[in-house]
Amino acid sequence: MALFYSDKRAKKVAQPTALQRFAVQALDYQGLGVAKLNGKTWFIENALPDEVVDADILEEKRQYGRAQAVRFIQKSAKRQDPHCAVYHQCGGCQMRHIPIELQRDTKQSTLFRRLQTLQAEPIVCEPMLAGNAARYRRRAKFSVMWEKGQFVIGFRQAGSHAIIPLQDCDVLEPALAALLPPLQQLFAAWQQKKAVGHIELVRADNGVAILLRHIGALKEADRTHLLAFAERYRLMLFVMTDKDQLEQWYGEPPFYTINSLKLGFSIRDFIQINADLNEKMVAKAQEWLALTPQDRVLDLFCGMGNFTLPLARSAAHIVGVEGVEAMVEQARENAQRNGIGNAAFYQTDLDQPFIDQPWAAQPFNKVLLDPARQGAYFALAHLCRLAPERIVYVSCNPATLVRDSEKLIQHGYRLAKCAMIDMFPHTAHLESISLFVKK
Repeated sequence: MALFYSDKRAKKVAQPTALQRFAVQALDYQGLGVAKLNGKTWFIENALPDEVVDADILEEKRQYGRAQAVRFIQKSAKRQDPHCAVYHQCGGCQMRHIPIELQRDTKQSTLFRRLQTLQAEPIVCEPMLAGNAARYRRRAKFSVMWEKGQFVIGFRQAGSHAIIPLQDCDVLEPALAALLPPLQQLFAAWQQKKAVGHIELVRADNGVAILLRHIGALKEADRTHLLAFAERYRLMLFVMTDKDQLEQWYGEPPFYTINSLKLGFSIRDFIQINADLNEKMVAKAQEWLALTPQDRVLDLFCGMGNFTLPLARSAAHIVGVEGVEAMVEQARENAQRNGIGNAAFYQTDLDQPFIDQPWAAQPFNKVLLDPARQGAYFALAHLCRLAPERIVYVSCNPATLVRDSEKLIQHGYRLAKCAMIDMFPHTAHLESISLFVKK
């Protein structure tokens, strides 16, 4: 199916009814089985092509419905053991019952098929950027709860506020997974258990950083135990006692390296969670931009310089623009740390008109876009007036990529190349990179 279905969990769902039988015909890119019944398309969780299932109706609209398979009349030969004891409760992964090759093929073919409908000229579909399907996640945010006399740390249950306790998780990098049991022990003895908000772990290249969100000040005993824990496990410890107050209590600032560049970041900054795929993605962007020493490059939604600084080495000048001032300051520090003098960074809200900004009046012949899930639509009108010869668009949402691609094509661009990035194996996320060339 080339339908980009959006699963909005917050919608009001139908009341429980009798089970409905479906013959599943296809698989969508989010790992949902697709069936037709009475002229309506149904998206069925935990269902594969060639399966016949009885399912609970979760939601029904005029053109589509959503259901959950609960009984299998006929199972697919491709169905696999998810090798995870909490898979059917945990909301972290959605596709572990699907072989990794089928996951990737389905995501890739759906994306390419939908993009090709946007123009008559053929799109070059390059090989997928892929890596390990396990132990790939270098960042994770855990929910916590004190319940029935026990401290629980884990991920939210799918479609629920309940928390699934975790002692391990094989999508986490080993350094993060190894901390789950000792964290359980640490907070089991916590004096203010209900004051623990959430816990975030990040594997930097100089160790593991931990962020504790705590409601109000810590008691002295809890503070002492927390510092001892950080020292024992050599953690970079960050604590937030209100939403605007972040303090580092132990260790050095975190950083990661890419293309031999050392990029510092705040534990609250966005960084790509898959280090291996991030390197491949940046390399692919550099290849497709085909930079020369004469090029002037614009990097919109630049963060703390993940693309900007590696690209700067091959261009005459590059400007990075980001909406979060703290990340702009971090990007400037990273440029200075790495001796990069041909990169400039500016803070601008790219969801608002920015034609009056000083950087926007500069000439650019090549552009890198790496927006959040809502895409880059608002920025495209001004971007098209700049008429860059090449645009590389990194997307984490195929629906907004299609919308934005249509606008670029309408303004005289050809979608020349596309590649899927398997940044998040076993999940419904679909990352991609596309090259647009001015006709």
